[in-house]
Amino acid sequence: MTGDAVTAGTIAELLDECADTRPDRPLLLDVTGAALTTCEVAALSSAATRWLWEAGVRPGMTVAWQLPSTVNAALLMLALARAPVVQAPVLHLYRAREVHVTLDVAGADLLLVDVSTAANAPAGIRTVVVPDDLVERLEVSMRSPHPELSGPLDAHEPSWVYFTSGTMGTPKGVRHTDVSLLSASRGYVAHVGLGWHPEEVGTIAFPIAHVGGMVYLAAALLGDFPVLLVPKVTADELPRLLAEHRVTVTGASTAFYQMLVSAQMSTATDELLVPTLRMLIGGGAACPPEVHRQVREHLKIPVVHAYGMTEAPMICVSEAADTEEQLANSTGRPIPGSDVRISATGEIELRGGNLTPGYLDRAQWEAARTEDGWFRSGDRGYLRPDGRIVVTGRTKDLIIRKGENIAPDEIENELLAHPLIDEIAVVGQPDEVRGELVCAVVRRSPRHRDVTLDEVCAFLDERGLMKQKWPERLVVVDEFPMTGLGKVARSELAKTIAGGGT
Repeated sequence: MTGDAVTAGTIAELLDECADTRPDRPLLLDVTGAALTTCEVAALSSAATRWLWEAGVRPGMTVAWQLPSTVNAALLMLALARAPVVQAPVLHLYRAREVHVTLDVAGADLLLVDVSTAANAPAGIRTVVVPDDLVERLEVSMRSPHPELSGPLDAHEPSWVYFTSGTMGTPKGVRHTDVSLLSASRGYVAHVGLGWHPEEVGTIAFPIAHVGGMVYLAAALLGDFPVLLVPKVTADELPRLLAEHRVTVTGASTAFYQMLVSAQMSTATDELLVPTLRMLIGGGAACPPEVHRQVREHLKIPVVHAYGMTEAPMICVSEAADTEEQLANSTGRPIPGSDVRISATGEIELRGGNLTPGYLDRAQWEAARTEDGWFRSGDRGYLRPDGRIVVTGRTKDLIIRKGENIAPDEIENELLAHPLIDEIAVVGQPDEVRGELVCAVVRRSPRHRDVTLDEVCAFLDERGLMKQKWPERLVVVDEFPMTGLGKVARSELAKTIAGGGT
């Protein structure tokens, strides 16, 4: 079955339709080796509505949950998708302060946690701890769905609340409908070619509470392939898990790609650590051309990257048939139903079926739209003659040096080719004379010595980059502050290194 063959309007209908047509196909894989078929997932998520009722969930509630990427989380997410409630997934990496803020933004009535996140629950909200053996309990009882938490739903009704990363302050509550999420999933499957491989196995090796969690799980249903849920990603364990489960497509952020490249480079032989992999997929931060080159050289596969955001997942997606040049230097074409235009100032503006119907805060939503109703993404970019989009960075990340706009991404992309640099972030630093100066922050690598500022500037000179864009300061750090989605938290990094450095 492909995305085009599925007629379901809601996520619950999609799951049930797939369970009817291919009940014995595996869908959810656990790192321990356990597997659930599509039919089992449909039955367990249906039975879980009664567990939710007993936990205190009632129609009309906003139910938040903070769970790692496990089978339990996937089942409860699908169970809540059957119920007349609004669910608000919270990244499991958030600590108590962030959880308190997101629950306040969502107006949550109840919070689901597990033992790993229970300490983050704020006082004053009803909190339910999900048992580790939830699947076993549901299998034993396997009761019918609760009548008040199941039944026909409106696919166009906002029933999901996700949160922007909030690195610049209070996160925005982003509403989604089953229609907007499934629009993203269908476009993703069609462009990337997920499920085309006869033995396709994917992963959710990123926070399932991210908007991409439900989008990717729906893509697995549409593309008819199972997904391995990885609750914790570590450089030591990841290659083994992927090889053990014969994963063919995996990915998350650029940092995830670099982790696999580093693991492969650390091996003593030319034998591939994960020989079943056919491509890396993902999104979030842009993937520099140098990372594409490294993946192709060391992993022998392409990176098929996507461009999206919480407000509009899967805006543009590369295609499996794209050339190496197109894959490395663009984020692909808009998916069907996603409209993209570039404003006079170079900002990417959006509309379409995958776009949020709005923020919880109506004033924030009105401020984010143009007079003719397009959404201002906050990203800079341009349209290539071949119809593909190039994202050049965030508007707020621009460095303004002596009145000239400098894009950090351009400098980062060049410096990633330096043999002494594995990971880098370029940020602006206040300067009384120039307004801002360019600061290169390099993450220290165990594989080689630290690079110097003179070496960085000499390298950029050789690459032909204008001198005004050369870093005037270099800082070497052991770790980058990261967002919950694997992106460098630039504002936090800029504050951290403001007081010193090389």
